[in-house]
Amino acid sequence: MDDEEWLARMSPKKPDWEYHELCLWSPFIQETVDNIAIGMEEDGFDKKETILIYEGKILDGRHRYLAAIKSGVDPIFEEFVGNREEAIKKVTHKQVSRGHWPNAAKEFFYAKRAEALGVRNREDSLKQNSTDVSNDTTVPSQEDHAESLGVSRPTIARWEADRKEIKSDPELAEKATTPEGYQEAKKVVKERRKKQKEAIKNTVAPDVIDLNAIAKSKKQTDIRSVGPAFVGLMETLCTKFDERDIKRELVAFMYPDPLGLKAEALHKMADILSDLREDFSTETAKQQLN
Repeated sequence: MDDEEWLARMSPKKPDWEYHELCLWSPFIQETVDNIAIGMEEDGFDKKETILIYEGKILDGRHRYLAAIKSGVDPIFEEFVGNREEAIKKVTHKQVSRGHWPNAAKEFFYAKRAEALGVRNREDSLKQNSTDVSNDTTVPSQEDHAESLGVSRPTIARWEADRKEIKSDPELAEKATTPEGYQEAKKVVKERRKKQKEAIKNTVAPDVIDLNAIAKSKKQTDIRSVGPAFVGLMETLCTKFDERDIKRELVAFMYPDPLGLKAEALHKMADILSDLREDFSTETAKQQLN
């Protein structure tokens, strides 16, 4: 691309700039446009806050672009140089550093970011930490996403659990392509979980839960058979027993494990335990026992 062609592309007179899909991950706030426009009418376009262009579309600066049009100020454009992964990281940094979003907007942004970059699971993170490979060349972990978005790791864990459940349902996945649709899909997921927890709460706990005995009877089968039994027992434990009982049963369940099946099941069900622990406090569990 020669200088004249580049200047033509960057010209503020170019009609109807389109927004890149990465730009549309961020929420649109009309009030922000109005406030920026007022500032532009007085001070002009801030040269330090250029509008980034990537693949011929606006990557970052949608509000500033519309504010410039509204105030009659010529916007200043800048071409972003980098690959898609770098563009995503740039947009994340720009958006997070600017201010406060409602949680729903942050969650939708995370869902799109995680879908594009992936989320490294804990087992892979442990392998990664034991090598000399730079984190910049790997799929980001939950901790990486949390740091980039300015939220806690447990928050990302909850968002990831919702994202995976939505993605696993084709109907919900199709609905969740917009911020509003994503929240609707999340409501469906929450309602499903609520019904599951109510069903668990209404069950009667057995006198003795021997996880180790069950595991031994399953040791010749695969994870698909061990997993469902493990989930059901863990849910019962979380709703009917206190923390010491749970720890004792977990120790028994994890030893011995010659095929590694129980360890794999434990990792896969960790998110379920985290969700249930938030809903059922130790005090609630003690009341159920009494």
